[in-house]
Amino acid sequence: MDQETMRTRKQELRRQLRSRRAATYAGEDGAARRALEAEQLLAHAAPLIAEVERAVVTTSAAGIPAPLVAAFHPTPSEADVLPLAGRLAHAGARVVFPAAAGRELEWIIWDGQSAFEDSPGRGFGKEPTGDGLGTRALEEATLVLAPALAVDRSRTRIGHGAGYYDRALRTLPEGARIVAVINPDELLPKDSLPCEEHDVPIPAVLTADGLVSLVTSAGA
Repeated sequence: MDQETMRTRKQELRRQLRSRRAATYAGEDGAARRALEAEQLLAHAAPLIAEVERAVVTTSAAGIPAPLVAAFHPTPSEADVLPLAGRLAHAGARVVFPAAAGRELEWIIWDGQSAFEDSPGRGFGKEPTGDGLGTRALEEATLVLAPALAVDRSRTRIGHGAGYYDRALRTLPEGARIVAVINPDELLPKDSLPCEEHDVPIPAVLTADGLVSLVTSAGA
């Protein structure tokens, strides 16, 4: 598939996925569904919470900075990762959220309770008002809870098209865990999404239906 065909295919997929999200989570029924799914998502995240809690104990005993976890502020139709981010902040992790910074993402500390403000960056949502850690903060990350429009079982992620997360994920240290947080119907069958060379493979997804390893279930 040539680059122009690939670009056109991805644009059409993004349009379809956004339209489906908007229809699924529209109105009072959609909001109630999303709230319920946020509770289910948090429950399924128990293994991730336990991993971070163990890392907090280890780093505290060693006298080094607490584990760094990246999250994102969801739009009204994205999977609501905020309860999970708050839980991890309460456990003692350094939780960071992305902010606009040119072609890269700046990372800002969130204390687990402070309000978010509208981002000055075009196309960005909300961001915290804590201390900025720069664009290379994920070099210290333990866990990244990444947004996506969809992920397929071939480990291909499709985002919003600006490439911010693909660039950010390439800065992660060895051993850092990437988990895409998406709505249940956004985990797609194998080979559903076009994959380019710069796309970072996603090893796991978290939805209201569960935490799924795409490494052990890649053939599904």
